[in-house]
Amino acid sequence: MIKITQNTKTTIYYFSGTGNSLHMAKTLKEKLNDCELIPIAGLINQDSIIATSEKVGFVFPVYNWALPKIVADFIEKIDLSNIKYIFALCTKGGPGRQYVIPMMNSLLKPKNKQLDAAFLIKVFSAFILAGHNPMHSKEKQLKRIKDAELKLDKIVEIIRNNEKGKGKKGSIIPMKGTYKSFIEKVNTEDENYYTDEKCNGCGICQKICPVDNIKLVNDKPEWQHKCQQCLCCLHYCPQKAIQFGEYTPGRERYNHPHIKVKELINQKQVV
Repeated sequence: MIKITQNTKTTIYYFSGTGNSLHMAKTLKEKLNDCELIPIAGLINQDSIIATSEKVGFVFPVYNWALPKIVADFIEKIDLSNIKYIFALCTKGGPGRQYVIPMMNSLLKPKNKQLDAAFLIKVFSAFILAGHNPMHSKEKQLKRIKDAELKLDKIVEIIRNNEKGKGKKGSIIPMKGTYKSFIEKVNTEDENYYTDEKCNGCGICQKICPVDNIKLVNDKPEWQHKCQQCLCCLHYCPQKAIQFGEYTPGRERYNHPHIKVKELINQKQVV
């Protein structure tokens, strides 16, 4: 089956784990004219994907200082032959150098394309699979989200005016090995997930996983080794019953204040 996007002025392809990138994509869509949002998870299994809009944007979180595996796979697959302008907007957690922009350009190079503009917006990290990375307070979360929203006004003008050369610097060489290891292991990292006694078999984890990586067996989730490490199942379990190794018991979970569970579930669908 060939999926061809509608001929709108701008198409934004997005991937979101716990809602930060989806919120940015939605807000960006509201500020741009004639723009559509399409979930990457809803297209990734198509045999062929052809983008036909004048402009294409990619919105997603930074994983391991670079791209989620599903986003990298999607960029390799999508046909961008007819696109005139390409941009990326990436949400990130902490400080430090990010390699997402040069890595995206390395994926676009075989298509004779490159990013015309790219933006890294600091929100916060919901990655709680390490003991040194606590969740921010609710107040700090809301402030970070609001600050990120305010930065979009300038970004919208850059995209609207087809400005080029924004944020394309950086070297990919120092982290090739680290990222390669992440990509090779990410799908099977779900071996460390389990449920504790609070699990009531509600099935939210199965519904919300963007890549259908969870099946309920005897009313308990089993992970299928297609994991993207988005942590959506862990954070949105109503009972806080999903755990990862020794890192997560007793730790706070994160539900985006402006994103509904249904919106994350709908990442698997293209309307």
